[in-house]
Amino acid sequence: MAYSSSKPLFSMKNVFFTAVILMVVSAPAFAQDEGSAVAKARFERDKSVYLGVGASFVFGDNIGDYGVGANFEIGFMKRLNKLISVGGGFSYLGFDYDPSVSESYNGGKGNNIFFNNSDDLARVVFLEGGDLSLLSLSVNIKLNLIPVSDNTKISVYGFAKPMITSISRSAVSGVGELWYYDYQLGNWFNDPDYDDIWDSNTPGLEGLGGETAITGGILMGPGIELFPSKRFSFFTQVAIGYTFPIQYVSTAAYPPTIDSYQDEKFPLTKSGFPSLSIQFGMSINF
Repeated sequence: MAYSSSKPLFSMKNVFFTAVILMVVSAPAFAQDEGSAVAKARFERDKSVYLGVGASFVFGDNIGDYGVGANFEIGFMKRLNKLISVGGGFSYLGFDYDPSVSESYNGGKGNNIFFNNSDDLARVVFLEGGDLSLLSLSVNIKLNLIPVSDNTKISVYGFAKPMITSISRSAVSGVGELWYYDYQLGNWFNDPDYDDIWDSNTPGLEGLGGETAITGGILMGPGIELFPSKRFSFFTQVAIGYTFPIQYVSTAAYPPTIDSYQDEKFPLTKSGFPSLSIQFGMSINF
């Protein structure tokens, strides 16, 4: 039977929501400290359109057999006062399945060798597909840790982005090679006549086909922006993301036994999906 370590992920989700609540609750207090005159101050440029790109990584233990991904975001922000900006954005996050993560005999974090009870027969699995694409619409809340004015050169900020996400996973296929141990020769051998070739067209494995679903999640983290009040500003930020349970390839979610190999859900698991993104971008302020 498949298993997954879900407890740490749900703890991470709780941390995200707690942090967002703290940001939202503390923002009015910061504004009040600035005083009503400051909170209502007008800026020469209080609106901006931004574009960001960067690299993304699966975050945490046992979180899928994926390599380095890519992210892209475009959005609009409105500065309410020296501390708070709000807006919305559209983003893309993509991860390709990485076979090297699955190959446990090559030091990967996954599991692609499944033994019988006597450890003299094994299935060695080689997979394809399972790529993830996440398209999201988000509400952006940005809190400057230092008040921003028309003359500010550098700004340090925190942000939270609750989002609605459309996630697509490409179809998964694979080959399960049969290997047996010859006690007389003292070595392992492959018998290709008994290799399994399977995909979503195989009865009982329809779940391996491609899938699109609507879910939600959140991105949050810190950032630094240069020349936030000028016509053009530049930023870099780190985002920790959490997407509500989705289906993705995670061979490490299955013990290395023949029972796992015969599980019709293998190699997919459904769980929360944490990610870590590094992004660089530019804003046009007006």
